[in-house]
Amino acid sequence: MRYLFSLLLLAMVSTLAKGQEVLQLEDVIKMTIENNFDIQLAKNSVQVADNNNNIGLVGGSQSTGGTVSGGVTGMLPQISISAGSPANPMGVGQTISTLRYSDPTSNVNNQILNTTSYAPSIIATWYFFDGLKMFATKSKLNRLEELSNLQFRQTVETTLLNSLSAYYQMISIQQYINSLRTSLALGDEQKKLADQKQKIGAGSAVDVYQTQIDYNNIQVQIIQQQNLLNQQKINLNNLLRRSPDTDFSVPDTIVVQTTPNYQTAVGSLESTSSLIRISQKNIEISKLGLKEFKGNMYPRIGLTGNYTFQANTNSVGFQRYNRNYGYNLGFIFSWTLLNNFTTNTAIKNQKVQIESDRIRLEAAKLSERGVLYRAYLDFQNNLTITDLEKKSVDLANKNLEIASQRFKQGLSNYIEYRTVQQSYEDAQFRLSQAMYNLKVSELNYLRVQGQLVKQ
Repeated sequence: MRYLFSLLLLAMVSTLAKGQEVLQLEDVIKMTIENNFDIQLAKNSVQVADNNNNIGLVGGSQSTGGTVSGGVTGMLPQISISAGSPANPMGVGQTISTLRYSDPTSNVNNQILNTTSYAPSIIATWYFFDGLKMFATKSKLNRLEELSNLQFRQTVETTLLNSLSAYYQMISIQQYINSLRTSLALGDEQKKLADQKQKIGAGSAVDVYQTQIDYNNIQVQIIQQQNLLNQQKINLNNLLRRSPDTDFSVPDTIVVQTTPNYQTAVGSLESTSSLIRISQKNIEISKLGLKEFKGNMYPRIGLTGNYTFQANTNSVGFQRYNRNYGYNLGFIFSWTLLNNFTTNTAIKNQKVQIESDRIRLEAAKLSERGVLYRAYLDFQNNLTITDLEKKSVDLANKNLEIASQRFKQGLSNYIEYRTVQQSYEDAQFRLSQAMYNLKVSELNYLRVQGQLVKQ
């Protein structure tokens, strides 16, 4: 009868599941990477770093190294067009003059002078030497783009770990709900059996009432677990950037495919851990920043050229029209010999920054090794625990079958049977939790090695 109820229950569950989307592991990974808000924001940061990494933005002022703001120091020449200024605008003007002299015949009364002025110019400037600062800046932009990609990868790892944890938590809860439904089917069978025994005088009302109480208690547990399942479903929908009321189901098994090996993992940790690689990249960026500051100690040499056209007209006076145009080409040179020790101070501070980055790298290596070792130990222990819980469930199944037969044959009372059934439910719960803990420990073990996200 127990197996019959189980088959009927599985059939009912399968029928209900047909109307729901079954969310597979590949779907969770794909939707997390494509849709998650945090990952989308991290993608935008990568795009900004990619936009900044171009020779047009290589430049900066004399006193600050590492400024990505453009300027006259750069790999590309600066070209500008100008036409007029606030003091000498391009356009028309009028001047009214009144002059008084000792000879009254020479006086000028309210003479109006109308003028027009045109003075456009094209100016090009290119500093081809700036103490090699421009090359250090370009290399720094390359490293900053690489850093943004590493930070993006770290965000993906963290977010994916959250999504997969919620996903496997749902599977664990669903497994326990299925075991409770099996217990519910058995409870219904025992409830009917107790009622039949009372009718023929072989049982008592106590067993009838107790079986109903236990049956109700299992229903309450199912409702509570279903509520937890719904909460995880909402959480996962949010991580996948879907509507919270999107309904779906999950598979009924948790598969662990990784075999923990600490020596192999720790040997490749420095080249795979996102945190360590980010710390290494920060040192490279700081070293290039030092080269930028040192570049400020050297002169700047460049080329410049301009073409100017100027025309002026006056309505009165000896010079009624004046026009000039032409070009100039030549070298430009500048060398800041003293700037209040700003460059020297910046160089000293940058060296301290490099040393600080090295300290952070050593701290990151030690921290990640500790995280890896903890993840390895958790993984190993959870493997052992899960194996023991599986054996306990097998024994609980056998024990429950024996207790059920004894109760049906009148060789034991209901209290003895219910004790065995409770042990079965506890074993099923512990197994579902053990499988979840094992999977999460595997995910953490992979994450710290940088293997949660495949290259």
